[in-house]
This record gives sequence, C-alpha cells and structure tokens, in this order.
Amino acid sequence: MSDHPTLPVAQLQAFVIAIFVAAGLSEADARTLAASLIEADLRGTHSHGVIRLPFLVDRLLEGGANRQPDIRVVNDAPGTALLDGDRALGAITATRAMEMAIEKARTQGIGFVTARNSDFIGTCAHYAMKALPHDMIGIAWTNGFPGMAPWGGRSNTIGNNPIAFAAPSLSHGPIVLDMALSVAAGGRIRLAAKNGEKIPRDWLVDSGGQPTDDPQALAAGGALLPLGYKGYGLAVFGEILCGVLTGSRILGEIPAWFKDTGSAIGNGHLHIAIDIARFVEPEAFKLRMDGLVSLLKATPLMPEVREILLPGERAWKTQQHQEKHGIPVPSPVAADLMALARRLGVAAPASLLPSFSDSLDCTT
Repeated sequence: MSDHPTLPVAQLQAFVIAIFVAAGLSEADARTLAASLIEADLRGTHSHGVIRLPFLVDRLLEGGANRQPDIRVVNDAPGTALLDGDRALGAITATRAMEMAIEKARTQGIGFVTARNSDFIGTCAHYAMKALPHDMIGIAWTNGFPGMAPWGGRSNTIGNNPIAFAAPSLSHGPIVLDMALSVAAGGRIRLAAKNGEKIPRDWLVDSGGQPTDDPQALAAGGALLPLGYKGYGLAVFGEILCGVLTGSRILGEIPAWFKDTGSAIGNGHLHIAIDIARFVEPEAFKLRMDGLVSLLKATPLMPEVREILLPGERAWKTQQHQEKHGIPVPSPVAADLMALARRLGVAAPASLLPSFSDSLDCTT
C-alpha cells in the first residue's frame, strides 16, 4: 500500500461534500466547507485541508457548531457590515462575509465586513483570493484559540491570529501571503504529530515552558512561539480588529475548536476587498505587478539559493500540479477519513486506501 494514496480533486471534493451533508449541513453549505478544505490541500497547505474534516464533523454532531445556521446582518452601511454567524462553521460565515465585502467594493471602492459568533475558518488565503477574479485585492484576518505565547511568555495566552493578502498579476500567478503570527501554524504542528515527525525546536515550548521538538507537546498544554515581537504585535491587533471591534470573544474566552467540539467558539474575523479600478486601470496594475516580480527575481542570490520566490508562488505551482494529478492523502489521514465514512454511512472513494479496495463500501 502506498503511504500517500492520491485522489482526483473532483472525487475527493464529492466525498467531503457527502460527509458534510451526512453530518447535517445543507448541500450549499457542504459545498462551501468542502471548497475551503480542498483548496487548502490543492495549494499544499495540508495542515488545513481534509485532515480537519473529522474535527469539523465532530463540531456539528456534538453541538459546538450550528448545522442549520441563520447568518444575519447586524449592522450594514454602504462600505461596511457586521455579520452574526449564528455559530456556523467558520468557512460558511467567512465566505458570506467576503462575498459581501466584494459587493460593497463594487459600489464603494472598498468593502470592510466583519463577523462575530463564528468558528474556525481554515486558511485565510481562501477568502482573500475570492477577490482576485473581480480585479480586486483581498484581505482576511481572524482571531482564534489562544495557542501561542506572547512575546517573552511561556504559556499559551493569545491566538496565532492568521492574516492573508491576495493581489493579481498578469502572467504570474496571484501574489498571496497567508501567515500565522507564530513561527509555525498550529495545524502544521498537528500534521507533524499525525505523521510521527519531529519539529524544529524554535516552534514550540512544552507545558513547562521548555523548547521541544515533539509536536505532541502542543496538545499536552504547550504553546506556539510568536514570530518575534513583531508577530506578537500583529497578533494583538488581530485580537483588536477581529475580536474587540466585532464584539467577539478574545484570548482565553475562546475554546479550542478541535478539542472542545461541543462548545461554541464565538471568535471573529474581518474581510476586506479593494477595487483596483478605483486607483489604477486593472490591466496596468497587473502589468506593473509583473514588473515587480521580475525585479525581485533578478536579485543576486545567496549561496545555495536557486530562485527568489514570491509569496504564494510555491502554493500556486503546487495547485497547478495537483489539479492535474490529484491530491495526496497521507496514510494516517486516509485512515481517519475511512473511519469517518463508516461512522456516517458514506461511501468512501475506492482510491482512498487502495489495498482495501474490495471492502470500501462504507454504507453498511
């Protein structure tokens, strides 16, 4: 058996949609959730892809998230809005918020939409990139479970509060920065734990405040380390803009979405769309972006460096490859998906675990 069965994108997406429908979501909401997970895997951010599916399903089945949410507009103005997510899984609320920001940017030049009473939203890039087909720049930011130590601290007091920016170019792929404000995202560390891998010792401290290369230490009460004092400072403003400004929970008020699956998360996020045409003709902007890329790539290289990369360039190339050749699913993740399929009575793709293809009918 291969350690990494590879599934065609459409097949894996159909499976994820079926799982969410079986867990109680509408078809439309299931497609929204599946899109967020599949795009993360497509772009190589496997820590935020289908590995998260069992946790999200548990949130639906155990009552932490609302299976049939009624997302409503609390405050609305020409360029701004505040949404109440009604405890929807975060991708549902975040998608609604980003789409609303884009519509506002069409008429106002910029749309700034926030959300409260939400949940884990996955990769922020997924929402920022929704602005690109509309010749807009997208920004998304969220606060979350306090799994990171503040600068100089040794216990988890603040979220790593990821932020993403996306801008189009003409002949290159989109320029996309998606970053946690810790040295490494918690999902990346959980993926290393799932795969039995060690991590660099500057990513994490254990429950005693000591540096460790054991990713299991995070779930045992450890803390992510911030991306220096600057990363910590940005994380504080993530709490301000996504939490305090929106009336959402902040810091220790937010439970661990992946552990306390029966508890409401109540975090907040913000979504910004900027209409490029209000400042410069979009094609001229994209052409100038190509020039920016060319100038950066012409930089003399340090020894052992083969190429200057732009933010999101590696992910864009990975996406292009995997759209053609399929998404690899590590064996431990595939086993979790198989167990979830059996639990919900959903037929799993035959290619998920090829050596067990004769017994993959999970509808019984």
